[in-house]
Amino acid sequence: MRVSVIDLGFNSVKLVNYYVNHDGTYKAYQREGVKVRLGQGLGKTGVLAQESIQRTIDALRLFREVVNFQSIEQVLPVATSAVREAKNRDEFLKQVFQETRFRFRVLSDKEEALYSYLGALQSTCLPTALFFDLGGGSLELVYTENCKVKKLISLPLGGLRLSQIYGDSDGTFSKKNYSNMEAYLSEILPNRKGFGINLDTTLVGVGGTLRAIARYNQERSDYPLYKIHNYRIDLDDIILISKLFLKMTPTEIAKIDAVGTNRADTIAAGSCVIKQLMQKLEFDNVVVSAQGLREGILSAYLVSSSKKYLSMYEIDQKDVEDYVKERCKPDLIPGYTSQLVKPLLSSGLLKNKEYEIFAYALKQVEVLPPVFNLNTLFYLILDEDRAGLSHGEQLVLALSIVHMKKSKAATWLFRRYRSIMHPQNKKSIQKIAALLTLAEILERAKIKVRSTKVNHKEILLTMTPSKNTLPVKMIEIAIKILQETFGIGVNYSVLATPKTLPRKAVAIRT
Repeated sequence: MRVSVIDLGFNSVKLVNYYVNHDGTYKAYQREGVKVRLGQGLGKTGVLAQESIQRTIDALRLFREVVNFQSIEQVLPVATSAVREAKNRDEFLKQVFQETRFRFRVLSDKEEALYSYLGALQSTCLPTALFFDLGGGSLELVYTENCKVKKLISLPLGGLRLSQIYGDSDGTFSKKNYSNMEAYLSEILPNRKGFGINLDTTLVGVGGTLRAIARYNQERSDYPLYKIHNYRIDLDDIILISKLFLKMTPTEIAKIDAVGTNRADTIAAGSCVIKQLMQKLEFDNVVVSAQGLREGILSAYLVSSSKKYLSMYEIDQKDVEDYVKERCKPDLIPGYTSQLVKPLLSSGLLKNKEYEIFAYALKQVEVLPPVFNLNTLFYLILDEDRAGLSHGEQLVLALSIVHMKKSKAATWLFRRYRSIMHPQNKKSIQKIAALLTLAEILERAKIKVRSTKVNHKEILLTMTPSKNTLPVKMIEIAIKILQETFGIGVNYSVLATPKTLPRKAVAIRT
């Protein structure tokens, strides 16, 4: 099924088309955006200006052609702060429907915050987090503990709105006006104590401004990985970038490839919001989420469809919390292999994060298309957004799968990305790859590991096949790799059953 989400905001309107699979997973395959500046002048007049309305309708006509051309089955159009606040919203929505046949749902400030949280947190899987979504007209904040929403607010602190209030006519800021904006932000933003934030809380951010800052920071630091999702930015970098944008004109900012023309006249104010938010709430860094409101709207539609609600948006806070918990469950290691790795974890031969990455990798190996070129395979794996894994951990995942197929290729790629990896990651890659080599054989041949015993001298494996044939040579090679990697002796026995091997072949031992 193909679904379109249209997000009409204060500054721009965006269309994202998704492929939705039968299991409820989805992937965006097309993104379109037009800077319509719908909220321009709204703060002074209280109404949407006719020029802004016309720009918006022109963009929506284009989106209608895209939707019709692709025969999209379901379209989900939502509008946020600009339409929400406008006195002429009803007339505007009626005109939009008449000219484009898109019937927009106007989200309340709390709905906007909740759906943005839903989109971001299911793709980062941080149970205790302060999430923010910075748009052109508003800033949404959602605080969660163990995936339960504790506090949710929306503030009129969008990048375009603040630029119109405090910026000069040429898009720059005088020192006085910028100082006044900082003071206003410091006054209106909550503090850590007032928000009731725990010490172990992670700050997660969404929005075009934060993504542009992340790309710019990666350019400045020669970051080797072209990936925004789950990228972590330090407060010191945010402060430095905010100062750089303050000194530049919108024309100069537009020449920065990471920012571009669409965000050049709002990013100075937007970066100031992020800086003040981190300082006021005492966060040293922020995690960037590439998913937010649009993914949240799509997820809400999928939840409501599965529960046969009357409205595609008729979900409550508990539905959102349950959905995030379900999507963030750790991958289960299949039955044939689970007894292979659990004892290694409890004995300390395998670390918790290595166990988690192995579970991801084993699932990935099952669905990977046949790819001969290992570079292609590596980037195919890395392109997926792995919830709960940092960039370094995602590299370990991809390199483990490559190492399983050809160790030299993994070594070369490790050197390519060593600036964002730790030396100990190399050993983790080798261990996970060794386990994958054996696990792939066990899963395909349906050989169940009955028990794994670990002592200071050796690992003892007991297995039962479900077929008459047993790939003995392949198992012996995999066992040898496992032994060399973990630096400990590995022995195995195969227990026959009446349905599989002859009774006389009760045990094989190396």
